Amino acid sequence: MKIRTLLGALVAGALVACATNFPAPIPSADSENIRRDVEYLAADELAGRETGSAGYRQAADYVARQFEQLGLQPAGSQGYLQQVPFRRASWNGREPTLVLQGRDGDITFNFGEDFIAAPPTVSEATATAANLVFVGFGIDAPAYGIDDYAGLDVRGKIVVMLSGRPKNLPSEVGAHYSSGRTKRETAAHHGAVGYITLNTPQREKRRSFKRSVEHVHEDSFDWLGADDMPGDAIPSLHPGVMLDMPAARQLFMGAQRSLDTVYTEIENGLAPRGFALPYRAALTSGATHKKIVSPNVVAVLPGSDPKLKDEYVVFSAHLDHIGVDADGQINNGAQDNAAGIAVMLETARLFIESGRAPRRSLLFVAVTAEEKGLLGSDYFAQHPPVPPQSIVANINLDMPMLLYPFRDIIAFGAEHSSLGKTAERAAARTGLKLSPDPMPEQVIFVRSDHYNFVRQGVPAIYLITGREALDPAIDGTAMQTKFLRERYHRPTDVADAQISYAAAKQFTEVNYAIAREVADADRKPRWYKGDFFGELFGNN
Repeated sequence: MKIRTLLGALVAGALVACATNFPAPIPSADSENIRRDVEYLAADELAGRETGSAGYRQAADYVARQFEQLGLQPAGSQGYLQQVPFRRASWNGREPTLVLQGRDGDITFNFGEDFIAAPPTVSEATATAANLVFVGFGIDAPAYGIDDYAGLDVRGKIVVMLSGRPKNLPSEVGAHYSSGRTKRETAAHHGAVGYITLNTPQREKRRSFKRSVEHVHEDSFDWLGADDMPGDAIPSLHPGVMLDMPAARQLFMGAQRSLDTVYTEIENGLAPRGFALPYRAALTSGATHKKIVSPNVVAVLPGSDPKLKDEYVVFSAHLDHIGVDADGQINNGAQDNAAGIAVMLETARLFIESGRAPRRSLLFVAVTAEEKGLLGSDYFAQHPPVPPQSIVANINLDMPMLLYPFRDIIAFGAEHSSLGKTAERAAARTGLKLSPDPMPEQVIFVRSDHYNFVRQGVPAIYLITGREALDPAIDGTAMQTKFLRERYHRPTDVADAQISYAAAKQFTEVNYAIAREVADADRKPRWYKGDFFGELFGNN
């Protein structure tokens, strides 16, 4: 197998500054390098690389060694490692309680049957009791004419909100406003002290309450700040619960409208208006907390331009996976995301061996705890090893779907910033085309690690292979769908013949082409004028 070790003197001699704007030939990726990395990271010995596990640490040490052998400089807090502190919350017999209090007596709901919740990370014991107010979808989006809190006083109250969003919100904008994080922040901003979420019939069809119950005993994670406070915490807001639909209907008994009437309004395209409910609720929750540490792995390739070298393009890919299941089977995570890490490492090698240092600096980041809620990238984006304003772009690699040689790529987020045009040009240079998002209803743009960079104002794209195979006999859509149905987050996502290393070579080269243009361009990437995410988060 090819050894990546490059002597420092050779690296220094090879990295000749080059400020030309004319694209140089794209170097050839070595699929055997990618194969070696995937097979190592997806081996049984790493036991599925769960955040904080010994297998994950072994994977992190491996990536750090590859960075070192490539001649990249360490950029973590401890060499190549950025140690991320986490709080792990477990029920340990301290499950939550929910009692509905009304004029006719109390109704006690059963955890795991009538309602679900996650172990709280803010406190090991918490309780609240307050009146209930229904707030529709719980969205406050003035630019789109939506204020579900209008005319409602929810200060000191527990808000009851529907999952999802109105149909008239654009999909990605709607995904932002309907996310749990945004809804919690909105509720707290209006003075609520707790929240209860209800499924709509549409949401129940997509992800039923019964399916959610399967995860009710899983632990919660959150990263910890210097003040020992969880990064996603809202201390003033009691941990939320979700009610099953039969239990939810009881909250509306005797109210001005029944829950079924609200559901009918939604089906008819109406936005449900809020109103006070004739009940109080008493909520308690508890957990046992444990502090663990799981590192991001971070390296830098310094830029060559005297001015632009202080700007950074970030490559990110998550290193963790979901570990061992209840039956003792290992979820190896070959496509998700050993493949993404391997592509990132090979992209770094192409920059090293090209003989041309990028004008801007490149940060390569293998992040932890993506599977726990995008936590490692959130920590990195808020605690970067360089000045935050110096990060000008993020290119994310997450489960690239290396299933067959392909004719096209998909760049989620391409329509929001100039990175989309960059990806289109890079695709053309590598004999490919850029295709539109084939599944906009999945709102992938807000569901992977790149979104944490977006939240810090950084333009970002997330790449996967397209659905047009080079071989006309291959149905790319069918193959991707089959993978998602039969292998995604299952023990069958292993480093076997499912992985096309010819596709891995293609994918690495187009990633290199994108990053090379971003790194060498005179102008940094920019949000398009009037773009929702650029206006909401952007600083350029």
